Amino acid sequence: MRTIRSNIHQALTGRGFPVAMLGAALVLLLSSIERIIAGFRAPDLLSFGYHNDLIEQALAGEAMTLALPILAALPYTASLVEDIKSGFYKAYLPRTTIVDYLAGKVLACALAGGLALLAGVALAWGVCALMFLPKELPPASVDALGNSLRYVSPIWGKLLLAFASGGFWAVLGMLFATLTMSRYMAYASPFVIYYVLIILYERYFDFLYIFYPKEWLNPSPLWEYGNAGVLLVVGELTLIAGVLAARAGRRHIADG
Repeated sequence: MRTIRSNIHQALTGRGFPVAMLGAALVLLLSSIERIIAGFRAPDLLSFGYHNDLIEQALAGEAMTLALPILAALPYTASLVEDIKSGFYKAYLPRTTIVDYLAGKVLACALAGGLALLAGVALAWGVCALMFLPKELPPASVDALGNSLRYVSPIWGKLLLAFASGGFWAVLGMLFATLTMSRYMAYASPFVIYYVLIILYERYFDFLYIFYPKEWLNPSPLWEYGNAGVLLVVGELTLIAGVLAARAGRRHIADG
């Protein structure tokens, strides 16, 4: 457990984590700039939940689609390859087991990628809330408050979806980086595979919506269990990628 905690601490305190978090927030805010300006210029009070709508639309936009797999890979995806190439693992393994070492790397990678995106989305949402909550219409009654919760509750679901997607793309990058022993693949492979899946779905296999990355942030009514279904599928894919990455890393360590 000490090895796992050490890897998680290293992943969350490294330079890549705040860069990914701030990058996600900036992408969301900049892609919403027109609606932000329109909100400030509106002569009347805005509808309740305007700030939530801003973030939801930005998450579905092309800018976030482009940036998500790259941002998720920044915090810790290349760490295993860097350890193997530098030989650092040889000094580390006498203090722990190879299973704990690899589990710590994979788990820290998933958590860092997921939390970076989750924190970025939460930061952008907080900024929008500070800007527009004073300009939004308040609920007129208890019934109106109950109805208005539909604008708030999806945000928490979006945070979980962002965490799951970020974790998957980070671990997938670690898998391909470890297979090829190239740290550049840690950042390039999530982006490439992301767009390959998009192209395959949009041009050829439109019935395979569970492998359509855009659905993982903005589930359509096709998902029988909604957000829970997405989290289950992405969680399983992350687990598979993590196990394969650990096996690849173990093979390279054994050969070294």
